[in-house]
Amino acid sequence: MPPKPEQVLLVEGADDREVIYRLCNHHKLDNKQLFDVDAKDGYERLRDDLKVRPRVPGVKAIGVVVDADEDPAHRWQSLRDALVHSGYTQLPEHPDAAGVIIPAQGTLPRIGIWMMPDNQLTGILEDFLQRIIQQGDALLPSAFKALDALPERRFKPSYRSKAAIHTWLAWQEEPGTPLGQAVSKHYLQADHELALRFVDWMKRLFIPSLPTGSP
Repeated sequence: MPPKPEQVLLVEGADDREVIYRLCNHHKLDNKQLFDVDAKDGYERLRDDLKVRPRVPGVKAIGVVVDADEDPAHRWQSLRDALVHSGYTQLPEHPDAAGVIIPAQGTLPRIGIWMMPDNQLTGILEDFLQRIIQQGDALLPSAFKALDALPERRFKPSYRSKAAIHTWLAWQEEPGTPLGQAVSKHYLQADHELALRFVDWMKRLFIPSLPTGSP
């Protein structure tokens, strides 16, 4: 069995992982050298891991990327409870818009938390991606109109942004491009302010010696 990585980024699913890989590639952040990305197949499994991973010997930093979903306050409290279970005692009451970084406490490693889309609003990964579409894009409003005109809606309301961005991607030069590749193909703006803020959070977490805002 390979050794546990010293630095790891826990994410909810494969789409999160692929988007992060592509953002790292664009910004020349060598995630293979700096940290593993572990897709947990859902929030509950991620949270269960967060209760035990900090106590694994040798772990120096753990990042967490989760969806805020429909209640960011509830999601934040759920994460705080998991960290208290792990032994952390000094935790912020609210998430920071720039992403949370919790310094190491005793033998417990440094923790980073990013709640999609922006640590403040309700939403999921797809809301983050929708935000980094070029401002004034002509097709995105049409994607929402197409959804609103459906004779029958088979997805739950919270998945509207997910349906919208996949509809929007179906109308690009290569229809059906996966979310991660949409970053590489520049359908999405990896240099958007929100994407830069997210990448800066990863740098601050996994390269703590790097000055904030460094390229």
